[in-house]
This record gives sequence, C-alpha cells and structure tokens, in this order.
Amino acid sequence: MKVLLVSPNIESLPDPVFPLGLASIAAALKTHGIDYSILDLCFADDYDRAIVSALHDCRPDIVGLSLRNIDNVSWPNYVTYLPFCRRVIETIREASNARVVVGGSAFALMPQPLLQYLGADFGVIGEGEAAFVKLIEDVDDSPLHTECGPSRIVGTHCDMIGDLDALPCADRSKFDNEAYLKWGGMGNIQTKRGCPFQCIYCTYPIIEGRNVRVRSPERVCDEIEGLLNSGVGNLFFVDNTFNYPMVHAKAVCREIRSRNLPVKWSCYANPKFVTPALITLMQEAGCSSVEFGSDAAENCMLENLGKNFTVDDLKAASAVCEKAGMAFCHSLIIGGPGETMESVRSTFQAIDDMAPTAAICMIGIRMFPGTRLAAIALDEGVIGNDVDFLEPVFYLSSAIEDEILSFAETFAKDHPTWIFPGMNINMTTDLQHKLRRFGSKGPLWEYMKRGQKIKRTQVWGTGKRCVVPVGR
Repeated sequence: MKVLLVSPNIESLPDPVFPLGLASIAAALKTHGIDYSILDLCFADDYDRAIVSALHDCRPDIVGLSLRNIDNVSWPNYVTYLPFCRRVIETIREASNARVVVGGSAFALMPQPLLQYLGADFGVIGEGEAAFVKLIEDVDDSPLHTECGPSRIVGTHCDMIGDLDALPCADRSKFDNEAYLKWGGMGNIQTKRGCPFQCIYCTYPIIEGRNVRVRSPERVCDEIEGLLNSGVGNLFFVDNTFNYPMVHAKAVCREIRSRNLPVKWSCYANPKFVTPALITLMQEAGCSSVEFGSDAAENCMLENLGKNFTVDDLKAASAVCEKAGMAFCHSLIIGGPGETMESVRSTFQAIDDMAPTAAICMIGIRMFPGTRLAAIALDEGVIGNDVDFLEPVFYLSSAIEDEILSFAETFAKDHPTWIFPGMNINMTTDLQHKLRRFGSKGPLWEYMKRGQKIKRTQVWGTGKRCVVPVGR
C-alpha cells in the first residue's frame, strides 16, 4: 500500500503555517512501515502540475488530504478554501485511480457535508494517527465496513489518544522546512491536546475534546532538539492555551532551561493563569512573546462570550508582561451576543490603556455547528435549521452592524499597532513578505512597536458574497 499525503493549505496570511497535523500522520505511517510520500502545495508555482507530478512519481493507492481550515474566519473580506480543495481532488481524480481520504481539524467540524462537497471516498475524524492507519489497514476493493455497516467516515469524535507520549514525534523530513522558516518565520510544536474552557464559539473541544492530555516535558524537548538540529530555532507552541495547566507549562520551561536549548518561542496564553514567576520562567526558557485570547475587555461581554476571566485579570496579566519586558498581544472578537457600540468603545479603550505590543481585532464571529454560539443564533432566529455552514456565516450584533466598520477604520488611523484582519488594516501580504525578506522571525506583531510605519490597505469591492446574520 502506497500513500500520498497532501497539504492543500496555501494561505500565507498572517504566515504560511507548517502542516503539523500532516507531519504527525506521516510519523504514524512511518512507525507502521507504510510507504508514503508528501505533497505540500503551499509553495508550489503550478498546483495542477505539482499534483500530477507527485501522483506520477508515487503512484499511490490512497491519497490523504489534511484540511486545516475551511476559511479565514475574517469578516467582511473572507476567503473560503473549499473550492480550491475540491479542485485539488478533481485533479487527483483525473490523473489517478487512488482512493481519496479527507481528514484534519477542519474536516472534523462538518464531516458529512464536507465529504459530499469535496467528493472524497472516505473521511477520517478523531485523531488521525490512529484512525487513518486503521483505514489503510482495513480498506480493500469493497466499501469499508464498520460495526454500523458500510460507511465512508472512519473514527468518531470520541476517539482520542490518551497517552500522547506513545506517539512518535512529527516527521518533518519530507517537508520544505527551510521555506517555512524563511516565509513563516518559525516552526511549530504541540505540548498538549484538549480544551476544558467554555468559549461559546470555540471549536477546539469538538476537534480535540475537553479533557486535557499532555506530552511529557522530556518528549517535548526531544522534539525541540530535533528541530534545532534541522536549523529551526524559532517556534510557536500551537496549544490552544500553553499556560494551562500551569504546572505543565512550568515543567516544559524548566526542561528547556535545564537542557540549555537555544530556542526562541511564542505561544497562546490565558490571562487567568499569568504570574510573575511563570513569565520569568518562560523568558528564561526562551519565550519572546505571548498572545492572549482576550476577545473583549468589558466584563459583560466576557461573560457573554463564555470567558473564564475578567477585565481585572487582563490588566494584571498585561502589567506582569510589561514589567518583565515580555512582548504581548491581545486578540479581540467584536460583535458577539449583547455587543453594543458602548461595549466596543469600552473594550478598545481598556485594551489601549494596557499598552500591548499589538492588538488583533476580528469583527464578527464565524459560526460553526456544534458550538454554543450556533445554538444561540438559532434560538434568536439569526440562522435557520437549514443554514449551510460550509459558506462562512458570521454572528454580528445588530446593535453595531451599521457603525462598526467606520468606527474601526477611524480608530486604526491613530492606532498603527492594531491589526484588523477582516479589513486588511495594518497587515497585508506585501508587508508580510517585506518583513520576512528582512529576516524577521517569530510572530510579526512583535515588530509593531519598532518604529516602522505600517501601510494600511483596505479592500472593499472584492465581489465576495458576505453572509452576515444580525444579532440582537
């Protein structure tokens, strides 16, 4: 059995992201002695030619595609990735008789609709290191059979691997690590899976489950050493929250420090679990910046969004970082249930007073099935039972929909360190390429207080159809 693993993620903003999930699948195949090749389309010049060439060289029995994202979750200028993924599969069909299998974090959110839209033979949900290997071992010339009878989807959302240390480290050997380091500015690594928090829009619990499963600090650092040996010295910890559980975060930092690993890294962090001792330890282990998933800075909106912290927690975490000299960023989501222009102004003012290195502000919230936000929108009549979630559908409070874009545009003129991805303000492809050409490593927002004048570019008449259900 020969397998071709394909990464169809060609998004470059804010950075091209190394396909860690696919590299983890590759490691599982290698461990089981399954012959595989890699096709990463991120840096391909001619996608069709790259696909046909890979199929000719590999002659696979199975082609596995890993879907990282469905779209860029940015309003009003959203980009959907599904037509490109379907085009990839159509090209595979034209050039090969291989069976096509689709998986990945995006696929787990809407497996049946995506399987139908993309026209794949099989889909994999749950954690692919186990589910995809099982499919390969079981598949034959007839439909795959499970206990429930013939099925085209393998695994369940309950199929979570308890002992992450039993998994091999991601196999990056067949990827263009040099290109990702040059144009993405960093590698990536994961120390845990699962999210216990209750954010109303979040898909992490659907994809990874609510139980936190951690890798041992030793295994994490073994992988870091491997990355360093391959020339990757800048990393991003892709955990949904690096600093929870705090005891595990500290253990990872101590292990990095004890081995004297010369690594520079960044991470997502929850402001509820920030202390001076933790930030100092993170800095000693090479951490250069943290990104807080703040969402809002107004207590009523924090409660509405299901956050586990208050504005005082945000202020305290910001003060700790500022005192320690740690770069920090607040990520905001504007327009959730109960949002008003008063709460928007309160959030913007509070975050501005915290003096972050940068702020990233998303307007409108992309809704996905299975989340509390989708249930709220259904109860409010914002969406109907027949809503097509494959098309980007956003929740935007009706109390702000007429004013928020002009307000954000005006605000950004005096706040050059605030990024508005959906409006293409203070971060564009040209700017990203320029900074990377100059050798900038790590998250680009780290450089936003270094004196450069950010060129603001806005794109309005894109021709994209925007679905914006109104909230209350």
